[in-house]
Amino acid sequence: MNEFNKSLSNFLREFANGGAIRHFVELEYSVGEIKSKLDFPASAEDISDYVWKTYVEMRVICLERPDVGENFIEKTEYVTDYSKYGKTSLRKVTTKVETDSKNYIECDIGKQKYKDKTAYELRLLRMTDSSRSMIEDLPWPLTKVYVDSESRLGEAVAEYGRTEI
Repeated sequence: MNEFNKSLSNFLREFANGGAIRHFVELEYSVGEIKSKLDFPASAEDISDYVWKTYVEMRVICLERPDVGENFIEKTEYVTDYSKYGKTSLRKVTTKVETDSKNYIECDIGKQKYKDKTAYELRLLRMTDSSRSMIEDLPWPLTKVYVDSESRLGEAVAEYGRTEI
């Protein structure tokens, strides 16, 4: 029963805030800015997890090294089919959609954050407020990730890399 309640809670949270958070991520808001704009209560941790998930889906963040010159994304849709007797079924259709080729910045902020927290925090303090807010609330993994250099997050990661300790 506990798992059911947790799943129901996640579903309701996604239903209430998911679309709004995704909209703000597309506008390139930071986690703190999104939290201040939401009408529904949501924890900063839930927002940051959803923002991270959305960045990965939008390919602003790639968890593996992206192919050089890769200029498409896979788009999944479900198509309704009807049998000759009127029975309805769904069919999954995956298509490749052309996009502009992106440049990615390799970063390992998560490893730096947990390896030497004082150096990480010192770097953040020397950054501009808007760049710092883009980086500090995200759940960075302990592995390298690749960030789209033309996004607001990519600019913040580039500034983080240029910041001297």
